[in-house]
Amino acid sequence: MTGWLTRITVATHHRDIRRMLTDGQAQHRYLMRLVDDDLGEHPRRTAGLLYRIENIDATTTMLVQTAQEPRTERLPSSSLMAVQTRQIGPIIGALHPGRLVKYRIVANPTKRWGNSAAPEQQGKLRVLRGDSAQQWWIDRADGHGLDINSTQWRPLPDVTVKRGRHAMAQFDGTATVRDAAAVRDAILTGIGRARSYGCGLLSLALIKGLTDD
Repeated sequence: MTGWLTRITVATHHRDIRRMLTDGQAQHRYLMRLVDDDLGEHPRRTAGLLYRIENIDATTTMLVQTAQEPRTERLPSSSLMAVQTRQIGPIIGALHPGRLVKYRIVANPTKRWGNSAAPEQQGKLRVLRGDSAQQWWIDRADGHGLDINSTQWRPLPDVTVKRGRHAMAQFDGTATVRDAAAVRDAILTGIGRARSYGCGLLSLALIKGLTDD
């Protein structure tokens, strides 16, 4: 059980890249170049492609995870400043119950209105913010084998797609692995909605010296 993580530093002075960074579907098309063609009915899912965009110190990076070795040569060279790829097998193999980790995820914290809502709202998605968003993440993490010890929520700009927009929020903190198999599955397949548009990629880092080893 493994995968690859590719860190792509994009050339934001390139007009097409700036346009892509505001368009979820354009991001999806750009990154699907990293994987094989003809992957069937659900190509993103088959490719195990998950990603998020990070902006640090005026540098924009696309962090991309795939189930197959990425074909970085298929990306337009004019759009790139740097590309680094590594396997994620070591982190996946190091997970076991009781392991303490740091985590980061950009997710789409939403919930459907229930029958008690106004008729025009019933069944529609509503965006969760603040404490409600944090509880959403704690519940999702619990369902994927992680016990959250601490969390910080930060709202991000919505990602635009053809049919509208998807809300995005970043969650950072520490957690304890309760079910290693469930956590591995969450890493490889993602968590929540809008996984085609920059949400759902769970990143973990081991907290050394604070495990039950």
